[in-house]
Amino acid sequence: MTTVAATPAASGTRSLGFARVLAPVSVAHFCSHFFQFILPPLFPAMKAHYGVSFTELGLLVAIFYGFSGVSQAVVGVVVDRYGAARVLSGGLALLAVSFAGVALAPSYSWLLPLMALAGLGNSIFHPCDYSIMSARIEPNRVGRAFSFHALAGTAGYAAAPLTMLALATVMPWNVAILAPVLLAALTALYIAVRRGDFVTPTSSGKPAAQGERTGLGVLLHTPVIAAFVFFALGALPAIGLTAFLPSALLAQFETPLTVTAAAITAQMTCNAVGVLLGGWLADRAGRHDQVVIVGFLIAGALIYAVTTQPVPAVLLPIAFGIAGFVTGLTGPSRDMIIRAIATPETRGRIFGFVYSGYDLGSALVPLVLAAILDRGNAGWIAPMIAASYLAMIAVVMAVRYGSVSKP
Repeated sequence: MTTVAATPAASGTRSLGFARVLAPVSVAHFCSHFFQFILPPLFPAMKAHYGVSFTELGLLVAIFYGFSGVSQAVVGVVVDRYGAARVLSGGLALLAVSFAGVALAPSYSWLLPLMALAGLGNSIFHPCDYSIMSARIEPNRVGRAFSFHALAGTAGYAAAPLTMLALATVMPWNVAILAPVLLAALTALYIAVRRGDFVTPTSSGKPAAQGERTGLGVLLHTPVIAAFVFFALGALPAIGLTAFLPSALLAQFETPLTVTAAAITAQMTCNAVGVLLGGWLADRAGRHDQVVIVGFLIAGALIYAVTTQPVPAVLLPIAFGIAGFVTGLTGPSRDMIIRAIATPETRGRIFGFVYSGYDLGSALVPLVLAAILDRGNAGWIAPMIAASYLAMIAVVMAVRYGSVSKP
């Protein structure tokens, strides 16, 4: 299974300086992930302010993710038809305005539609960012662009809780929200002013070729559906390792939570290093599928080996660290596979749709794994995580990726 990157000529755009394009797009991705974690650290203050329960506050997060997930494919159609630059700046602006509204909301009921609007604003990042990077970054550096973009998102997740808690100690919680709002607004303004740097190919006014699927029809292509399934399966190890495996190991082998916490920290740290190096690997690999297969085989085997039987405490962080590193290496290659599925005019739809698979998986996995723990079947968690790696390998191996313009 080979992957073929579009050249600037094929995409109809001219490659620009690496940092000139990547830096604003990565800041936008940082904002997306930061805003996802703004409210949870503020829940105690919001609970007291509005007189609501934690369940009602959790509903706000559910609404945000729900609207973000279901909107991505539709937003991708808009990106492919009209270009990513205006959609990206508009989505950032909507995210900023929505959270500014949250800061000013007089009652809890106002927060519900505001979080729906914020979710819609958040839905634009994958369709826009990957379309821009694919079109505007030099083809031999796209893998590195994907890796830096991913790290920016991870940094947003890491920075949000600490930043919001620190701000909330020196100012009211709703005033604290306005600091990231300002960053998002300024980034949106910069992209709007410099939108010529972020132009992407569009399908507007172009007749469809014979046998070519149009609109959302491109999502019915077998490789695209397989990629959606791949991302949906990916939610199981991501959530299972961090949220449910510690409880499972405690119940099975009385593994101290401090040990599993150290293992998860090692896994996440090494994953970030792997993602960074994986960008260079993706730019040089002739077979991105092989990178993914080997990485997931190693990760699945290691996780299974150290979580299905009692092991010395020192082995858990080592195994988790190696597993995190090799799965991080696969990230940019995975995105290069998705890039190769699409034509330049369908990248928005396809990246938006396949990433929404992760949103679907993230909604279902906690319910399934929590039910398994509640039934006293803690021993199922680790094999399910290992099996998810094998299932993703099977998806990669079973599908021959090609252009969605093919019938």
